[in-house]
Amino acid sequence: MNTSEVGSNSYGSQYSQYPGHPQYPGHPGYPGCPTAPVAMAMEMPKEVRMARIALYALGGVNLLVGLLMFGAAGARIGEGGGASPAMLASSGAVCLAVGVVAIVLAARFRSGGNGVRIGVVVVGGIVLLNTLVSLAMGELTNGIGIVLGGMPMAVCLKKDAVRWFKRPCH
Repeated sequence: MNTSEVGSNSYGSQYSQYPGHPQYPGHPGYPGCPTAPVAMAMEMPKEVRMARIALYALGGVNLLVGLLMFGAAGARIGEGGGASPAMLASSGAVCLAVGVVAIVLAARFRSGGNGVRIGVVVVGGIVLLNTLVSLAMGELTNGIGIVLGGMPMAVCLKKDAVRWFKRPCH
């Protein structure tokens, strides 16, 4: 039997093309393979970009405050009154951890999936809760946490952000 009887060449589809039999597609890049439409790259929504910038700012502020707290803890060793060095050092460690997590999450916005969005909501909620508790206790210097914690959290709960983070990534 020659190739004209089968209906394909030796490099084409390995399935017969006799009348009444289905045509099976080949492999990508080979004859018989249908070309799939190329998906357009989705652009990050403007609000999501702003949330990313706010997360970078939140991370930077927390890293700076954490380092300042460690410095203050070192300066207070042996002094009485006020916050203890251990309390300052532990608060500084928490600030550093939140700062690193915020920067890592912000860096993963372009390639990250739904887990990044959930992480932003959790970190933003923690920062917002901490800020509100601080404000309720009379500390008025922590108001920037409302913007830097609440805005990324609120944006990541919107439909545009959900669509962005649940998009197929290749």
